[in-house]
Amino acid sequence: MYSNKNDSCKLYLYEDKTYKFKYPIFFENEIEKGNYEFNDNKITLTRKSFTKIDSVDIGYGCWEDNPDSLLLTFKNLYREPINAIVSFDNSNTKFKTNSLGEIKISYNNLKNQGVISENEEIDKYTIEYKNKVYIPDMTYYKGSRKPNKIDFKLNQFVGEEFAILKRTYNISNDTIYVNDISRKAIGRNNKLMKIK
Repeated sequence: MYSNKNDSCKLYLYEDKTYKFKYPIFFENEIEKGNYEFNDNKITLTRKSFTKIDSVDIGYGCWEDNPDSLLLTFKNLYREPINAIVSFDNSNTKFKTNSLGEIKISYNNLKNQGVISENEEIDKYTIEYKNKVYIPDMTYYKGSRKPNKIDFKLNQFVGEEFAILKRTYNISNDTIYVNDISRKAIGRNNKLMKIK
């Protein structure tokens, strides 16, 4: 078993390669079960999730009034960069990501290609990934400043019965370094130590 300093998080690893992970969320505890594997200096925990997960999660950044360019980033639920194709509004022009899952676009180029007009916002993003089409709801951002950056996290399991979720943590000797649970929940050092 691995535990943090105050015992609020406990990870049980069983010989049959299954695990049970107990950790706090808000004012209660969550218990998650699945399979684990060690690979190099990492442990990967995978589990089936039948909970509804949004098809697209959006991070919207604007830190200047009239930016010259827009950086789009695309990741899957595992926070891995993905190869995606995007088009804007009703334009047939398509843009592909680079190997980092990014597309950097000049607003002037979009205007020159007729994709947007002068001072026009992009209202609709159509994203293609793994033979699926995603059209994120951008209503919340309508009327916002032109973004410098938009991060899209796509649910690659949309339309499927369940999602396979995974957590990958670095492991060193008897310590697992957790990177996706709040420091308030797990403790300042984000560590789970092996309990003998």
